[in-house]
Amino acid sequence: MAKDADTRLDARQAAATVVGRQSRFEGALTGAGAVRIEGALKGSVTLEAACDVVEGASVEGDLHGTVVRVAGTVTGNVSADKLVELLATALVKGDVRGPALHVVEGAKLEGRVEMRSPEGAAAEVPKRR
Repeated sequence: MAKDADTRLDARQAAATVVGRQSRFEGALTGAGAVRIEGALKGSVTLEAACDVVEGASVEGDLHGTVVRVAGTVTGNVSADKLVELLATALVKGDVRGPALHVVEGAKLEGRVEMRSPEGAAAEVPKRR
């Protein structure tokens, strides 16, 4: 897992938008600011920023961001430009795509994983000695 501050979603990256625990959102959510989902969301999420799906939250639809961190339930595909992180309480029913993936013991994934280089970056091939 990359320890780079640009790829982690933590308290220092305050979410611009929060879907609260008692809230339900239906529709497409797009934007350039970070999003923290604590409640229920039905629809697609496409961000140019980080997205955090907390424990107890649910998303029904595809989810994309620069960094996507899942501790709740996602029924749909998850993709990220930098990092997808599945925490111990995560349940993802769909495919996961991104250049980096961190899975914590206990996380559940029912789908495929596709690892790819970040957009525009050439894949490095190790040299044989």
